[in-house]
Amino acid sequence: MTDSNRNVQTIQAIYAAFGRGDVTAILERCHDDARFGFEGASQLVPWHGPWAGRTEIARFFETIARAVEFQAFEPRHFLGSSSEVAVLVHLRYEVRATHCVVDELQVHWWSLQDGKVKTLCHHEDTAQVIAAVRGG
Repeated sequence: MTDSNRNVQTIQAIYAAFGRGDVTAILERCHDDARFGFEGASQLVPWHGPWAGRTEIARFFETIARAVEFQAFEPRHFLGSSSEVAVLVHLRYEVRATHCVVDELQVHWWSLQDGKVKTLCHHEDTAQVIAAVRGG
C-alpha cells in the first residue's frame, strides 16, 4: 500500500470517528503538536481557533458541538499524496444561538507526517458562516 493510500485511510478513519463522536480516536491519529485552523478565520466564530496540540483540538470539538447542530457531514472526494490529503466535504448545520443554517462545501486540507496528522486547514465560505453566527 502506498503512503497516499495510507494517508487517505487515516483521514477516512478520522471522519468515521467524528461521525461516532469518538474524539479520542481522532486525537490518537494526531501528532502531539498538531494544529487545526481555518483559512480566513474570524474571531466572531468560536470554533475557528487556531487550535494547537491535542488538548486544544479536543476543545475545538467541544466548542463546535456546543455551537452547532450538524444536519449533514458528507466527505465526498479524497485526493491523497505522500504527505497531504485534500477532502471535499458537504456540511449543513444550524448555529444553535441564532437558528441560522449554513449549507456549504468545504475543502479540508490535511498534512500528515509518519501516518499522523500535523495540520488541518478548513477552507470554507467564511462570509456565510459569520452571517449565520451573527443571526442573519
